[in-house]
Amino acid sequence: MEKTDEEYPITINGIINNLKSYGISAERKSVYSDIELLRNFGLNIICIREKANYYFIGSRKFEMPELKFLVDTVQSSRFITYKKSEELIKKLGSYVAFIRLRFYNIK
Repeated sequence: MEKTDEEYPITINGIINNLKSYGISAERKSVYSDIELLRNFGLNIICIREKANYYFIGSRKFEMPELKFLVDTVQSSRFITYKKSEELIKKLGSYVAFIRLRFYNIK
């Protein structure tokens, strides 16, 4: 789900295929039940009901424009070393969908 947001939702089959790439086998019923458990623990998972339902994380700590601003600020800072700057940007990147990081070229 870290690769999802409102512009890049994922189907149950997509979730199952992603799990397979990590060597984890899962059935549709178990994925539905896992999504419900995550919701019960407070994760904001949104479902777009269509022929194939699409899921994504509904809220993140930062919106993309806020994150881009913070990354730009860190990169342009003169008192932060390059190494520390990269570490901070990587941490900031954990707050948005992975796919958007690639789109904005944030590593």
